[in-house]
Formats: sequence, structure tokens, C-alpha cells
Amino acid sequence: MATAKAGETLTIVGGAEIVVRTPAAETGGQRVELEFTLPPGSSGPPAHVHPEQEEEWHVLAGTFSVYLDGEWRDVEAGQSVSIPRGRAHTFRNSSGGSVRVRDVHVPALDFQDYMESLDRLTRSGKVKSLRSPSSLVYLSMVLRDQRPDQISASPVQRAAESALAFVGRLLRFRTP
Repeated sequence: MATAKAGETLTIVGGAEIVVRTPAAETGGQRVELEFTLPPGSSGPPAHVHPEQEEEWHVLAGTFSVYLDGEWRDVEAGQSVSIPRGRAHTFRNSSGGSVRVRDVHVPALDFQDYMESLDRLTRSGKVKSLRSPSSLVYLSMVLRDQRPDQISASPVQRAAESALAFVGRLLRFRTP
């Protein structure tokens, strides 16, 4: 269950910081609003869909690269992108500077829980790099636990996540 309050900062692997602006609890689960600060070169999760959520990105500073409808495009400060439910999407910061983005999920479902899980894994040192095998196992466990709210768009990616999550459970990995 999400516990972060408005103003709390979450940190995830790669140096991204996420400030909780409007927690899901404050809206009765109708939405959750977060503000991402992405360092240069950082990437988002694998391309994925939210079957029951709409997502909006409002770029506050910098240039945000968005993958939607099978193509990448840059979104500048002051611009927004809406992602209808069920559409494959992801993001990255391919610019040379930091990017700040307001992220809104409607309804909230378990998205804040997902971000808090990533923060706990990062802070505990269980996830240090996207190239570390044990980090990939932990991340797969969290992604697998997010189904059906967040589903990787690629069937191969989903199979890999399931296999790695299974291995993690066999090895008694525990997500904090």
C-alpha cells in the first residue's frame, strides 16, 4: 500500500528523482500525480501498456523523448502528451540536460505502490544498475507484481520478466 505523502522524494536506479505531488490517498484513488526529474541519458521502463489507466506527461523543463504509437518524438517544456489506456509507451531523456515532467495516472490504481517499490529497491542497494543480473531479477519481480495494471508491450519481455521473477522467488529474493 502506498505510504508516501505529498512532497516526499523517491529515488530510482539511474538517478531519477520522483516527487510525490498528489498521493493516490488524497484523491481516493482517482489519480496520482508525480514529478520526475530525469538526468541526461536516463530511460524509463520497457515499453508497456496500462489497460485500465490513462497517463499524462506535462513537460515542465527540458526536452522529453516519448515513445507512443510506434515512434519516438521530442516533447518540449510547456507541452503535454496524453496516453490513452492500452497504448504502448515509454520515455527517455536523450537530451544533454535534466528533464522535469509531471506524471499523472487516472485512476491511480497501484502506480504509486510501484514507484515506492522501485525506491525501496534502490535505497536498499538491491537495485544498483540495469546491467546487474540480480537487479534485473528484482526489477522483474516488481514488474511481474504490477500485472495487470502495467504490462510490458513485448511478449518476449513479459516472458523474460516472468522467468526472472520465478528465479528470484526460487532463490528467496525479497522485495522490500
